[in-house]
Amino acid sequence: MESTSSTSRFRFRDHNEETADGDLTNGRIGSDSSSVSSDGDVESEIESMTGKGIKHLCSELLELKRESDEDFQKSIFSNYSAFLGIFEEMQGMENELMQLKHHVSTQKRLVKDLTDGIYMMVIADETVESMIGVTLHKSSPLSLLEAHTEDVSEILDTLLSEHRVDEVLAFLEIEAGTFQSMQLEENLSSDVFVSYTSMISERRAMLADQLIKVAENPRLPPAELQKALAGLCRLGNNSLAAKLLLKYYHSRILSGICDLQSSKTNFHGIYIRETAKFVFSMISQAARSFVVIYGETSPYTSELMKWAFEETEVFSTCLNKYIKSISEISGGLSTAVEAVQFAMAYCSLLETQRIVLQPCLIKHIRDCMEEVLQIHVDHFKKVIYIFTSADAWVLGRYLVSGIFCEGRASVVIGQQLEYCMLTNSGRKFVTLLQAITADLSPLVSLQMEGPILRGLVDLFMEYIVVLERALATDMIATEEAGSRINLAETLAQQVSLLANLSTLVQFFSGIVRNVFKNINHLNFEIDSYILYIEEACGRLRTHFCEQFIHKILSCEGYHGLTVESCINSQEDGSNMFGNLVPSVCYQGLFVELRKLQKLVEDNFVVVDWLMDLLRELMEAIFDWISSNKDIWTIREEHLTDEDFDHFMQLVLDMHFLVEIARCQGYLTDNMKNACRVTVSHMESVFTYAGLNPKRGVNNNEWGCKCCYKCPSKATRDCRDRTTFRRNS
Repeated sequence: MESTSSTSRFRFRDHNEETADGDLTNGRIGSDSSSVSSDGDVESEIESMTGKGIKHLCSELLELKRESDEDFQKSIFSNYSAFLGIFEEMQGMENELMQLKHHVSTQKRLVKDLTDGIYMMVIADETVESMIGVTLHKSSPLSLLEAHTEDVSEILDTLLSEHRVDEVLAFLEIEAGTFQSMQLEENLSSDVFVSYTSMISERRAMLADQLIKVAENPRLPPAELQKALAGLCRLGNNSLAAKLLLKYYHSRILSGICDLQSSKTNFHGIYIRETAKFVFSMISQAARSFVVIYGETSPYTSELMKWAFEETEVFSTCLNKYIKSISEISGGLSTAVEAVQFAMAYCSLLETQRIVLQPCLIKHIRDCMEEVLQIHVDHFKKVIYIFTSADAWVLGRYLVSGIFCEGRASVVIGQQLEYCMLTNSGRKFVTLLQAITADLSPLVSLQMEGPILRGLVDLFMEYIVVLERALATDMIATEEAGSRINLAETLAQQVSLLANLSTLVQFFSGIVRNVFKNINHLNFEIDSYILYIEEACGRLRTHFCEQFIHKILSCEGYHGLTVESCINSQEDGSNMFGNLVPSVCYQGLFVELRKLQKLVEDNFVVVDWLMDLLRELMEAIFDWISSNKDIWTIREEHLTDEDFDHFMQLVLDMHFLVEIARCQGYLTDNMKNACRVTVSHMESVFTYAGLNPKRGVNNNEWGCKCCYKCPSKATRDCRDRTTFRRNS
């Protein structure tokens, strides 16, 4: 309809032009008849009309072009769906034509075979038989296979040139069945058979090359990769397909790691977290693709697992570099542990696909984590020195539930203690242990329980070393050791130090057993380490006892002890040693022990613990007396009254020690035996010399009676002696 209107519109314009031409002709006739216009006017008028005509013609042409374009576009839009349908039908017809061509080729061979058979049955004489032989030679089955080979080669070349992989695979599978039927029906010559198989092999190799090129493209989508590898498997190249699959995902993992390293994600562990997520997700995708291609059970599963181990090692290298790059000591350990936790979490997700990679990951990152652990243990040793150097060695009373994290107090020490006694450094040491164990407990899953336990024990032993220096007798020893530490000079400070250590041993045992509570094979090692620490604490207590004895009992003038009062009464021998008192050293010992007792009264230490310490101290005193023969050894020849006085003084001192222990409640059989053995030895010396060691004594309890009167006097004398030392 539009073309009709356009035509009428142009016709209307032509009519106007004709009218204009008529008017122009009439005008010319009029002008000729009138003979008014000149030749110049006529020429200018003609030129003007010609220009107008050209412009008019150009505008008409442009309008025609625009109309034509619009009609063409409308025609395309209206016929596009029909065009697509025709295109799809052509593809279907092309496939049908290929199948029909193959069918015609097969039917042609069958018709030829049937014609040859009928021809041979009709002709019977020899001459005709020879002619039939010539005919059969021209149309033999060999020539049919050759023709079939050419047809198949042409079809395959066409499909391969157009990269129609699926159709080539389908055709080859159909052709394999066709060739088998031909082998059963006809006797084929070796030359034709070799030619056919060679042609098929070449085309299969060409198809395999196309599929390999597709699979080697690193930017190929996974779905297309699976399709190409499935084609290789259909060609029988299963091993090659498996290698290409693993190579594809390996290249993707390497490129992904490089992209993450170059990106700005290395902030607070985001880089290593994203790397772990990416690497193990790629391994998961590779496993799923493997199952799609080969199924759940495949002889190539071992190759997949070997590849997964190798990729885990690649990730482990990245993780180790990241851990070593963490330079901050403060928070570095927790950051490293957090990175390992993320890696283990993503790695464990693969176990749902029956891919267990955690042992491999642990194997490759354990050494690095042990190095990091040792670096931080060395750092924590320095921290211990810092907060211990300022300790005043004064016990403080702390609520146990306030020291430990919420819910951990009952787990660590049970319900036995509500309060505990610790010094300032002991309180900080417990806090440090809790922080370290909180950071390190996730590493137990890395089978690092051994290094963790040894690290904790090393820290505790380092703290004991600091305490040993604090118990040193002079400041020079501590300064030579490397750092200045406040000495525990007074008896109260020393006892506070030991009480603090005793509490820490109890807490440490509970903390360690709580960390490794589900690891039964570590119980023996834990018990051994706890025993090792307890032995170290015992050595420190022994050192305290030795220092105490050296300070109190190794006083000058011990061998010059004299009887303060000795009433030489012949009438009453029982009063001969009535005013004899223990030696000044033992009086000072009594005063110091009373000071320790006062610590219990003031609730500074636990009663049971102090009783154990006093018992150990008193046994050490008896051992010291027994081993120090200069005190009680008496020469048998030339015994004098002075030797007898010395003997009586020693007997009194020994009984005095026994009575102190008896009154305070920590007397043991070892103490009584040591006292009896020492006194008996000295008595035997006098007896052997023919003297009576008990002369002037009418009973065996004189030493005990003297001791009862001693405490008040000993306190006064010791106080006077201390005042004298200060003034001097």
